[in-house]
Amino acid sequence: MSDGEEELQLEASDFAPTKSLAKRIMHKVTETPSQLRLAGMSAWRGKERGLAVIAGVFLASLVITTVLAYGVGLSQLFFEESLSGEPFDAKIEYARTPVENASGWSNNTSTMLGVCDELMDEFSEFNDCTLVLGRQGIHSGGFFNQEFIVAQPLEMMAITDDANPYWSNVTFDYPELADGGPPISSTRSVRFLGPEAFDGEFAARLSENIIAGLGEWPTPENMSAQRGVILPSTIASEAKANVGDVLDSLTFAYVVDESTLLEATVNNENCDGEVTPEQNEMVYCRMAMTAENLTVVGVYEPWDLGNPTLGPNPIFTTWEVLEEPQRAALMDNDHMYLGVTIDRGQLPTTSTADAAEWLEDLGTRVQDGNYTDEGVELYYTDIVSGTITFLNIFLGLIQIFDYIIMIPIVILSIAVLIYGLVLSLEQRRREVSIHRVIGADGSSLQSMVLLELFVMSSVAWLAGYLLALLAVPIVLSAVGFMEFRTGDFDVTPTLSVGSTIFTAVTTLGLAMIFGRSRARDFIALEIEEGVRNTSAKSEPKRWLHWLAFLFGMLAVGDTWLEMNGSEDGIVSNFFIEGLLGIIGPFALWIGGALLLGRIGAKGPQIMQLIFGRTPLLNDVKRGLKGSGSAESVNRLAVIMLLTLSIVTLAAVQGYTGTLVDEKTVDATVGSDLQITLEQGYSEAEVLNLVSTFTEADMAAVATTVPSLFLEDA
Repeated sequence: MSDGEEELQLEASDFAPTKSLAKRIMHKVTETPSQLRLAGMSAWRGKERGLAVIAGVFLASLVITTVLAYGVGLSQLFFEESLSGEPFDAKIEYARTPVENASGWSNNTSTMLGVCDELMDEFSEFNDCTLVLGRQGIHSGGFFNQEFIVAQPLEMMAITDDANPYWSNVTFDYPELADGGPPISSTRSVRFLGPEAFDGEFAARLSENIIAGLGEWPTPENMSAQRGVILPSTIASEAKANVGDVLDSLTFAYVVDESTLLEATVNNENCDGEVTPEQNEMVYCRMAMTAENLTVVGVYEPWDLGNPTLGPNPIFTTWEVLEEPQRAALMDNDHMYLGVTIDRGQLPTTSTADAAEWLEDLGTRVQDGNYTDEGVELYYTDIVSGTITFLNIFLGLIQIFDYIIMIPIVILSIAVLIYGLVLSLEQRRREVSIHRVIGADGSSLQSMVLLELFVMSSVAWLAGYLLALLAVPIVLSAVGFMEFRTGDFDVTPTLSVGSTIFTAVTTLGLAMIFGRSRARDFIALEIEEGVRNTSAKSEPKRWLHWLAFLFGMLAVGDTWLEMNGSEDGIVSNFFIEGLLGIIGPFALWIGGALLLGRIGAKGPQIMQLIFGRTPLLNDVKRGLKGSGSAESVNRLAVIMLLTLSIVTLAAVQGYTGTLVDEKTVDATVGSDLQITLEQGYSEAEVLNLVSTFTEADMAAVATTVPSLFLEDA
């Protein structure tokens, strides 16, 4: 060392055993980049031995990320599609049930229109608002409460038209509502809209379902001048009603009182109208109200049944056909709400959770204010959030099935991972022994192996993660087995930070857990054992494999007996039979693969027996003798069997899913094309018309669906 340079002095605190905890941590942090670089170089040089490890982690990462991202993408897709099926985004009602002489509400339409104006001025999130006379106020959140099913719509009773006798045969029963939601009402409703619903955003949304050639969604002036009414196509078809028909009267019922069946406080003695018990275990006193001289201005195609907050597919008209005392009577009995539309450009569509949080904040701010000089207080019933709740329930059922399918694939990836670890460690026997000879201890060797494993696993996890995010939009566009079509919605599934951490911890954690146990057992060998080509291995628990296989066969036998006439099958207890149905297929799958894998491990010996004595294939015998250990071949056979079974399951599921969809469409629609004729045409004329739009090799077959009207004797 030259003069002027300080002499290097080593102290006892510089050595690892005597370093303080802080210095040891700092040393590890500073050394981590170089150690990762060396581990990466080592992994790259020995990439052949790590391919199986990379494949296992890649497969697990790909599957787990795909399932999670598929759920996110599916929720986005269903959410955007559900938004297009409900014109109303929120139902803003009185904060409490109206009580005479109480504050916080008004039965004056001008006052409530003023509330609409204030909402539009104060909240940029709203782009349209109208006063609606229809379903009663709910005054509480969620579908799973008594108030939600108690509130009633305005139920249709009758329509009369002296020029059209078919109206006398029309029934306003709506039995489909029983399957479309909770038992609120089973009768078609009527909805009285304000002038604002006939221009602006409401008009744009509602007019989309007007059937071409059957009127239009009118302007406010035309709706008021003609005292217009807009019918669903099912009602118009049943009554043979046409645009321009003048209806003499439209009679509906509104609720003035209710009680539970047990209380029975509503009866014929105190009800001036009709007492009607309903399926929701309530009794209502309904009064009739009539609007006269209405004109049919349009016919619309009904929306699919969705959110039950509002009466689905009602008869639309304007509350201007009612006198002010009639409107006040409806508002006195809580048949009033403000319908609003949200600027959906501001609504987050990245996930349903973000949308629900945004909507909850909007509803809270609306409810915090008082409106107009009369101090009207409001309750915000969010229809979009209700739709999200239904979507989450539906998607939860889909996700359960996806998770069930994910389990065996993750097991397969673990099998591939363990197989790769064993091969990798077997190829490093002499390397590990040399390190032991020159002084490396077990913990250092284990750290070296695990660090290399971590680098390979991290690259595999990232590759699987990115590929899954890129593949999910393609999966969502599937319309059949290996058939894809881009939809109308742009879906960009992204995982949250929590989900990303979950996939990383799950895949990398599995790799490190299995890698640590395998590496620890391997490095615990003596040096001379490391030099040897073989080591003693514990025999696998074949009895457990047989037990799983026999349990699966028991489930198969029970199912076969029930499908062929047996009432109970092998097991009559419903709980045990449920366990058989859920666990049995997986037990048969895994147990059968392990047992067949044992047969696969005997493959080299079987090949020697078959080909070894033939004069032309003597070289095969010599090649098969060096085919590796029985354990490696056994594990490889299990991997191949699981892979083939998973691919077969996916193919069968995709093909049968396509068949089920086709059968469902045939059973529901009955045809590929439905044509409603406004004039008389023969079957040949219709087929000739259709043939001009089809290819030459496609033959059209017509089925006529007549309408029969029976007259009471």
